[in-house]
Amino acid sequence: MSRGSDRAGDVLARLPVPADATSEWRYLVCIEGLGGAGKSTLADAIRRRYPGRVQVISGDDFYGPEERDWRSWTPRQGYQRYFDHKRLERELLRPLRAGAVARFQRYDWPSNTLADWVEVSPEGLIVVEGVYLLRRRLRRYWDFSVYVDTPPEVRLARMYARGENDPGWIGRWAAAEDYYERVEHPSAHADLVVSGF
Repeated sequence: MSRGSDRAGDVLARLPVPADATSEWRYLVCIEGLGGAGKSTLADAIRRRYPGRVQVISGDDFYGPEERDWRSWTPRQGYQRYFDHKRLERELLRPLRAGAVARFQRYDWPSNTLADWVEVSPEGLIVVEGVYLLRRRLRRYWDFSVYVDTPPEVRLARMYARGENDPGWIGRWAAAEDYYERVEHPSAHADLVVSGF
């Protein structure tokens, strides 16, 4: 059994997933962690445990900056602007909490544009994975929250291994996440903290 699967079992053991869930039942779960922590791996493991009953939404779909100016941002500005959390709240979390279908445009990273439309039904286990999701503004939406705690050296090695970004980008990204950790203390507001490796 993989480590991701083990962690999925730890999370699911804490969730009230009924065997006979109706279309009226919904449970919003946040999987939070810094870059390279293992959030997506955990979310995928949970989805595999309940085929057809888990919807997973990536916080990356709500990335937001104009590429022309983000290199000049301070860590605080990166924390505030890297993701459009007002759009995430408005288009995803509020409708789901109200029992309505959520509809949003997914961010396409290669083209730096909003791309195809995604619909999320207000039913079953809805998992949103990403960074900055346990900021004060969003905490009230989650029925359950998980923080994936992974040492910085492991996270950074994973980000470099992806080969998607240069060292300057990774450094700015990490500085913004460090700022977020200092001001928001996300792990202290999670219902469950799990190891990311």
